[in-house]
Amino acid sequence: MRNKVLSGLLCVLLTFLLTPCFVPFKAACRDYTVDEVNDLIGGIVDYKLSQAGAGSVEEWLSGEIAAGAGSTTDWYAITLSQCGYTDMSAYEHSLLNYLGSNNVLNASTREKYALALCAAGSRNSYISDILDGSIGQQGMMSWIYGLHILNNGYTCSKYTADGVVDTLLSMQYDDGGWALFGDYGDIDVTAMTVQALAPYYSQRGDVENSVDRALDFLSERQKEDGGYESFGNPNPESASQVLVAVSALGIDCRYDDRFIKDGNNLIDGITLYRLDDGSFSHIRGGSSNPTATIQAYNSLVAFRRMTEGRSPLLILDNRQPLETPQQGHEAVNQGGSNNSGNTVTSAASLVTTAASSAVTGKSTTSRTTALTTVSKRSQGTSAATVTSLTIATSATATVLHKTDGENDTSETSRGGYKPAAVLIIIGSAAVLALILFILGKRSYKNFIFLGIAAGAVIAVVLLTDIKSTEEYYSGEKKRKENAIGSVTMEIRCDTIAGKSDSEHIPADGVILPPVAFISRPEILYLTYLRKLPRPTAYRLKTKAVQAVLTEWSTFLE
Repeated sequence: MRNKVLSGLLCVLLTFLLTPCFVPFKAACRDYTVDEVNDLIGGIVDYKLSQAGAGSVEEWLSGEIAAGAGSTTDWYAITLSQCGYTDMSAYEHSLLNYLGSNNVLNASTREKYALALCAAGSRNSYISDILDGSIGQQGMMSWIYGLHILNNGYTCSKYTADGVVDTLLSMQYDDGGWALFGDYGDIDVTAMTVQALAPYYSQRGDVENSVDRALDFLSERQKEDGGYESFGNPNPESASQVLVAVSALGIDCRYDDRFIKDGNNLIDGITLYRLDDGSFSHIRGGSSNPTATIQAYNSLVAFRRMTEGRSPLLILDNRQPLETPQQGHEAVNQGGSNNSGNTVTSAASLVTTAASSAVTGKSTTSRTTALTTVSKRSQGTSAATVTSLTIATSATATVLHKTDGENDTSETSRGGYKPAAVLIIIGSAAVLALILFILGKRSYKNFIFLGIAAGAVIAVVLLTDIKSTEEYYSGEKKRKENAIGSVTMEIRCDTIAGKSDSEHIPADGVILPPVAFISRPEILYLTYLRKLPRPTAYRLKTKAVQAVLTEWSTFLE
């Protein structure tokens, strides 16, 4: 009788031993606390303060950031303004001096400077003056950045926010994404488009449908580690852009299954590239990268603002829009009268309902939304409606919550189900060995066989990737049928050094060493774009490369 009981128990344990091979364990997503997110943000700030030799953020703002206006520090100025730093006068003065002495030819770059002035609380007319000659003048990015400016309440005579939204919707690809060129959507460009469209999500049905398709596109291409690949290369910048986008919609990436893969969320995908000094690298194990670091900073601040019920990253707290007679369907009275009793309806006042609608029915956690509207007045100008959002959850709080002693335990979710499955297999094998010993089956062959069986099962668990239908995604890069085959490409500066407008080009410079690749040259070049400090300084003769550089220069400046 005892032998039958033990034999039955042996069968049960064998079944339990094999189960992990076929049924994945659903690992809980790491729940980042207020301290953890603030530590990530603070680590970047400390790193930059150390680089600048500044003792405080205020000193950094008036020193290095002001000195770098128009070149290297504009995104830090924008994001710091969204962290509550309102004295941006030194930066504003420096940027206006730069704009006064430089002719900015790039439309998207002009719009970026306008956003920076907006973030600094500037009332300079440059912000609105450049819109007519910049929106849509440089392809996709000039539409996106132009809409961000319009979203903050600024106006121009040629374009309205609704008109720009219509244009962006018409540029969406069949796969749900957007891109600068080609036949398929791009992760970064899609995320940036969603950021600009977010305020209209609950106001226009066509925007809601378009953004939902884009979210599916982004969800399907997320990798197991929570991050993304761009043109086949894993990087933190793409995940950073997606985090800004979903945060603009009020989607909490910690709780939304669409952006959790194998127990890892978007923040996990970004922090994989974090270095010990607080900065971020562009590749795993690489050195500190300025673009990766600033985009990680932007995304974490955007996420924190979402959890605090504040506006998206680029609905700017310090904006001071000026009304003009050319305000489209919301034109004000002409003649310079004080219209302080009127209300400017901009995308800033639509943000909260957009966030609410994006969350409803999509996240695994139910949420209720409370809206609070205040009127913010400036002397001699009309009031701008600013709406704040408070999100509460019935199951899990949306607000970052602080708990003690959970940092260590939360790390166990990063590896997904496989570590737990391996431990279970080892434990089950040990129990089986004990049962064999008790039953008198003590031949060494039995234990060798058991060890081999357990090793085989562990190998199956480690070497296979089991997913549910919902978790399956297609992330593979699609090849065009007319791919040109294997090509070797090299970009050197000596071919154009010494010619006109080449004073900044080193004669011995090598932008791209000889590399063999398959597919179109412009796709390969995008892989190397982020390694270039200022790509617009190189006047390359290849039209395809030059077109890509023009579109992407706004990310790298």
